[in-house]
Amino acid sequence: MARGVNDGVIFIDDRDREEFLSDLMRVVDQAGAEVIAYCLMGNHFHLAIRVGIIPLGTVMQRVLTGYSLRFNPRHQRTGHLFQARYKAILCLDEAYLYRLIRYIHLNPVRAGLVAAPEDWRWSSISKHPRNDADLDGFEPWPRPPGRQPSLIRDEKGRKPEMDALSRPIALREGVSLESVRSSSKVPRVVAVRRLMALEAVKAGHSLTATARWLGLGVSSVSRYSRERIARSESLTP
Repeated sequence: MARGVNDGVIFIDDRDREEFLSDLMRVVDQAGAEVIAYCLMGNHFHLAIRVGIIPLGTVMQRVLTGYSLRFNPRHQRTGHLFQARYKAILCLDEAYLYRLIRYIHLNPVRAGLVAAPEDWRWSSISKHPRNDADLDGFEPWPRPPGRQPSLIRDEKGRKPEMDALSRPIALREGVSLESVRSSSKVPRVVAVRRLMALEAVKAGHSLTATARWLGLGVSSVSRYSRERIARSESLTP
């Protein structure tokens, strides 16, 4: 999610929204990523993006910078358009993602702009028409320490060391850490290696750090994450 500086408007007319979406889809396509859901409001927007090898920060920097460079001269303004850094969380849980998509599409309803999400033109609601996930008590953004949902990463939160995180998994699955961190191609070892990679990313470790510890390539860890999130597609029509 990104918001206008001082809560200022970032979309003044339909042309602004069309250009933003055009920029977004172009950059996401170039980055090998995918927009799962979006909603454009007046002074902010929400996105759910499946990222690839190119980091989310790079994707967002390209989108926000490109849009700002056209928005400012068109509306005779100068200076920053967006407020500080965008907000982001990492979601690797299907049920949470399903609720997050519904939360995104209900933004204009909560703002009193429309009676139903289907009435808002500037969202991806048409891709998810039958999402009726329960949002009772749902809060998408990171909470204070001790209240974090287990599958949501707070980038500022503490994360367990890789040894402490992986050893219980190895014991439970009956394999050694040494074999997991080796080049073994034994199916059971490969499966445990994949599980450890997912748990490390969910706990807040970077793709690079996780890959280095497991002796994998960054692309492999990224692929494991994408495959896990991709299962959520079965939840949508």
